[in-house]
Amino acid sequence: MRDNSIKKISRQGFLKEAGLLTGGIFVFPMHAVFGEEKNNWATYQLVVPDNANKIELEAAEQFRQQLLLMSDFNLPIVKENEYGSESAFFIGNTRKAHIETEALKLEQDSILIKPEGQNLILAGGGELGVLYAVYHFLESIGFRKYTSTVGFVPKAASIQFPEKEIVHVPFIKYRTTNYKDTRDPAYSNWHKLSSREVWGLFVHTFNELVPPDEFGTTHPEYFSLINGNRLPGTQICLSNAQVLEKVVNKLQQKIKEKPAAIYWSVSQNDNDQHCQCSECTRLNNEYGGVPSGSIIYFVNQVAKKFPDKIISTLAYWYSRKAPSNISIEPNVNIMLCNIESRRHLPVYTTDPAFSKDLTDWGRLTNNILIWDYNIQFTNLVSPFPNLHTIKPNIQFYKENRVNALFMQANAEAGGEMAGLRAYLISKLMYNPDADDNAIINEYLNGYYGEAGKFIRLYIDSMRESLLKSGAQLNIFGGPTDAKDSWLSMEMMGQYNRIFDQAEEAVKKNADLLKRVRIARLPIMYAEIQIGRNELDTTRSMFKRISGKKVVVKPEMKSMVSEFVQLCKEDGVTRLQERSTPPDDFLKSYNRIFKGMEEMDKVISVGKPVIPISFPEKSQAAISALTDGILGSYESWSNPDIHWVAYKGQHMDFVLDLGKLMTINSVSMDFLNVQAQADWNLLVLPSFVSYAVSVDGKTYSAAQKIVNPHNPNPFENPAIIKVPYHTFNATFNRTKARYIKVHAESMLQLPSWHIRKGQPAWLYTDEIMVR
Repeated sequence: MRDNSIKKISRQGFLKEAGLLTGGIFVFPMHAVFGEEKNNWATYQLVVPDNANKIELEAAEQFRQQLLLMSDFNLPIVKENEYGSESAFFIGNTRKAHIETEALKLEQDSILIKPEGQNLILAGGGELGVLYAVYHFLESIGFRKYTSTVGFVPKAASIQFPEKEIVHVPFIKYRTTNYKDTRDPAYSNWHKLSSREVWGLFVHTFNELVPPDEFGTTHPEYFSLINGNRLPGTQICLSNAQVLEKVVNKLQQKIKEKPAAIYWSVSQNDNDQHCQCSECTRLNNEYGGVPSGSIIYFVNQVAKKFPDKIISTLAYWYSRKAPSNISIEPNVNIMLCNIESRRHLPVYTTDPAFSKDLTDWGRLTNNILIWDYNIQFTNLVSPFPNLHTIKPNIQFYKENRVNALFMQANAEAGGEMAGLRAYLISKLMYNPDADDNAIINEYLNGYYGEAGKFIRLYIDSMRESLLKSGAQLNIFGGPTDAKDSWLSMEMMGQYNRIFDQAEEAVKKNADLLKRVRIARLPIMYAEIQIGRNELDTTRSMFKRISGKKVVVKPEMKSMVSEFVQLCKEDGVTRLQERSTPPDDFLKSYNRIFKGMEEMDKVISVGKPVIPISFPEKSQAAISALTDGILGSYESWSNPDIHWVAYKGQHMDFVLDLGKLMTINSVSMDFLNVQAQADWNLLVLPSFVSYAVSVDGKTYSAAQKIVNPHNPNPFENPAIIKVPYHTFNATFNRTKARYIKVHAESMLQLPSWHIRKGQPAWLYTDEIMVR
């Protein structure tokens, strides 16, 4: 039974009750009708078409459930032929709505919300438009879905209708991002995101269409010719007629398996090894002198075979520049990617070359999907203050007639401000003119409660510091890039003080406090990453306690543990793209903590090293081999400063213990590949040898320790999971002063590597003599 004592609450009352800020998304005046004391709630019905489809029934049921949560009143759902003259919500393509929608000719995903006396019509274009209209109206009266699990339901005895009809036609027809929440159907539909089911194959598909494990040995001519060699697994040879036949046949098979899919990607693999054969080169020269020439030539031929499908291909990396002297088939989609662009300012400011590329592609086709980036690939939980650029970027794409967007994000669970980012991006893609600051505020105040204003202060402070510093944001960067600018010691102190205030504001609410602590994860991550790369500073992970002895600060150990625990509470699965689960991150640092606790037993600490071959200047000096500080291994793309690197050469040096000493063992750790073979140039040595000497002239026979791991990830996939290997030799109380060390490098990457012939890198961080 309805409680008649429930007070009437206005729209502003809903917002105040929720702690939300007004503005931005509320763009139409309202007047109250439904649930007023003068109206009889029992007379209202939810009317659906007589032949209502699945989505119309879902829209009505969702509306019924939400109003039930709001008012404890359960409205009936009736077919239109059962409806009399009671007040009603008309949902979907009812006869009453049909007149309106026919006149408007609503496009895909458009919405119509129209008051008609005491009634309200909710309809939309395409399959999901009516569901979008229902959710849009629910938001207008105070409902929110901040994440897939957290929302807000206003409690009230009345709601309000708009004073006049609302029609919204989204300019961007295809709208997707890949935060984990957006894979939840309820979240995705609420925020009007496009279905991923329209894709049969999605990017980097050459290997899937022409599998190198199937054709690499028997038909190497199907693959790129690089420096005179055919390399399976690179790209495909786009001038080879048999390759075209294989691609068409494979696509036919896959389309039969998923006939409803519209988009089918025929696109380059994620590397830059395009074919250099004479015919592919001729095609590129003929069509503008760029590698996209042969790609469009090839994809055009595929598209002609499938006129009822959209064949999508990438304009990415080496193929970003548009070709010329060629037409693009009408069913070819260009997925244009701006991976090179910096993110501290709108993309048209930081990357004018991309603006030109967009214009050039626009001359050839109006079927362009922009692949934008809102992610730091190698530091998914790191601070990344680019929120202020998202709206200008989307508006820029709209102004250049781009009607499809994929906003790449952290596909893993969690990540820096993942909930806010998904929320903001989704709303701006549907309405690029929406007030981004109002959207941010309503999310922060709704999701964090009284702490929201402090989280906003943190966001603004970091943005202002970034812009004032003149620093840039790189999607392949990390916290150490900003350690002297917007992540300086001073600014980090300011951010931490703000979070202290945020935690204090919600300390009595366990749920809100947990959300604030999780929001602090990026700052903790930055402190760890910056601290591991410094010594003799206040923020260093390490400190000297006597002479040259270095230990880990206890508070940094605690921070690492707390960081990992909070990551797990947030469901974080990876700290880098494709790698580093929180437990692996902890193992990496526990290796440092445990190893450095045992440095008292290591007699090589602080001893001089005499180089025979010289390490790369970009990494640690050779003295780091005996500084008593171990490096972390969780960041394969950017090893910390404690790793000594050798590029394209063997490692050779002599360690001088300073006097004759008794040694029992010698060991060194070397970093191993932790990423895909097409990106990583870092491999283990084939072997490491140690020889000892009393006088530095005559050495014992070298002990040779062979790498037991097959380095070829195609023959030994488990090698990718081996973060490092210890090369240890036993010497059983041998007297020696000098130790000669040799690590045998591959020198050049081998034939199985996609970058065959490029210099191989060795990384080691400490010689430990016991």
